[in-house]
Amino acid sequence: MNSWLQKQMNERPDHPAFYWQDEEWSFLEVGQEVQKWLTAFSSKIPQTEKRVALFSRNSKEMYFSILALWELGKEIVFLNTHLSAQELRYQLSDAEVMTVITATEYLTAITELHQVRCIEMSCSVVTERQKTADESSYQLETPASIMYTSGTTGNPKGVVQRFSNHLASALGTQENMKITATDCWLCPVPLFHISGLSIVIRQLVLGCSVRLYSKFDAERITTDLVEGRGTVISVVAVMLQELLEKYPESGYSETFKAMLLGGGPITPTALEKCEQFGIPVIQSYGMTETCSQVVALGFEDAVAKIGSSGKPLKGIEIKIVDDSEQFVPANKVGEILLKGKNIVQNYLNGDQWQAIKWTSDGWFKTGDMGYLDDDGYLYLVSRLSELIISGGENIYPTEIEHVLQEVPKVKEVAVVGEPDEKWGAVPVAYIVGESTVTAEEIYNFAQKYLAKFKLPKRIYFCHTLPRTASGKLAKHRLTTKEREAFLSK
Repeated sequence: MNSWLQKQMNERPDHPAFYWQDEEWSFLEVGQEVQKWLTAFSSKIPQTEKRVALFSRNSKEMYFSILALWELGKEIVFLNTHLSAQELRYQLSDAEVMTVITATEYLTAITELHQVRCIEMSCSVVTERQKTADESSYQLETPASIMYTSGTTGNPKGVVQRFSNHLASALGTQENMKITATDCWLCPVPLFHISGLSIVIRQLVLGCSVRLYSKFDAERITTDLVEGRGTVISVVAVMLQELLEKYPESGYSETFKAMLLGGGPITPTALEKCEQFGIPVIQSYGMTETCSQVVALGFEDAVAKIGSSGKPLKGIEIKIVDDSEQFVPANKVGEILLKGKNIVQNYLNGDQWQAIKWTSDGWFKTGDMGYLDDDGYLYLVSRLSELIISGGENIYPTEIEHVLQEVPKVKEVAVVGEPDEKWGAVPVAYIVGESTVTAEEIYNFAQKYLAKFKLPKRIYFCHTLPRTASGKLAKHRLTTKEREAFLSK
């Protein structure tokens, strides 16, 4: 089959496709640029190598590299630029990667790994005969991308995302958000993360344009939204908070449609501000294994279903089960199981995970705890791995966090379990707040809303909280010695 890029070039050659800083490309121009990159890569990467890795922050070079490698029929292993040398070695070894294409700024770091061929992410002028795309590219059931999970326990797992998974995800988003070719999706999230890559997929499948940012910059993005340079944007909660602080009196352009929020729920206070400003926010739930969102809550339901992630997108089935994988009724907490074409079929080299993460009849076990209400709306309660069992009581950190986030002068909260001799484990809270906020104020507020056994037994004040490259909280880092780096001195 023709690649999705070739399809867009044929159907809308002059349509705006890609924006980077002050530059702009139509689909035809993107295709012409990709041809140069494709030729450059084909002369440096052996044809026998089906899998290569990319190591870069967001850039126009990274964008063109992704498209060129797919045109060449390569599987791309996306490496998080925040990884340590040890983590990089593990992932490259596990994926059996021989070649890493890297941004110039990371050349030295990758070269020092010694185990791979390192190619600088650049496109020099090529005079030799141009290489054309491999006709086997974009086969639906072949892997398009491999992304490693953050690895809260043990080594991270390579998530094998096929073109068919990405296609189903893009079509589900189109149905849910009414995306058309006239939309421009702002992408301040990393392309090496599913939140960023899924935007490029939507562009290729749906024909919309993409405006890419090297990093999140609230001031610049606000200007672009005011001046009508984007209709949709993907954000996580911390980004949304910064955008709310910069929201102008004049508001955003009339062409602005919605913010797609991932990586955790919105606080009630932030939701109130969004309502006040008239900012449509679509809260969503998804993960690397689901190739982006699979559940979404429309803005019109946000107040009535506060705290909910929403309803499954088209083609997604969801059920809640107990420890024995037996279905549980509405409003009862259990593990969230998913089924649908978005969802990956396996992990790389992960035969041992097949029976652990997939049921015999094909349901994916998310490891997330939640419940469905009487109307079928999903409420996420906690990661199964984050569940705190204290004296036989189940404590869900998210519930405590929602309360503590409402304390005046508190900006950010993370609740984790800490070992305790008497109770087995107890909840403790890590707080980023104004310098004047005290533990006493926090306790006095929280005890009005939380049972005694749910109250944090200790409060640690931090200058910042650990986050992944995509902006999600990395709570597991607060359960190791690493936490010292985040505590206020």
